[in-house]
Amino acid sequence: MKKGVSKNLVCLGFLGFIGFRGLNHNPLYFLYFAFGGYFSYFWWSKLGQIKDECLMANKRKAASISFGVCFAIAFVLSFMVKLSSFDLQSSYKMQLLIVSFAFAISINLWAYLTYKFN
Repeated sequence: MKKGVSKNLVCLGFLGFIGFRGLNHNPLYFLYFAFGGYFSYFWWSKLGQIKDECLMANKRKAASISFGVCFAIAFVLSFMVKLSSFDLQSSYKMQLLIVSFAFAISINLWAYLTYKFN
């Protein structure tokens, strides 16, 4: 097995564009937007293959910041959708969008912050 991160995994992020099919079809297609998390491999490949204690500390610090911020924003947005006067299907679509985008953005932010902290 090859050590390190393949730069070709960034191409899997383009599978997220399948999520636009959810506009006219089944709303579960919105979950494909979570594939945008694969764009984080661009930042992971820039870090290289060396893992030391400083990198691990920066990964933990970046993870706590990115996941905390993104999931807090996702919680607030979900609460706002709940309080809104949308019908059930629209709120279902919005919840799927919030979950998939929060996942993709948090993964990308984690990789970016780890790269910036190093």
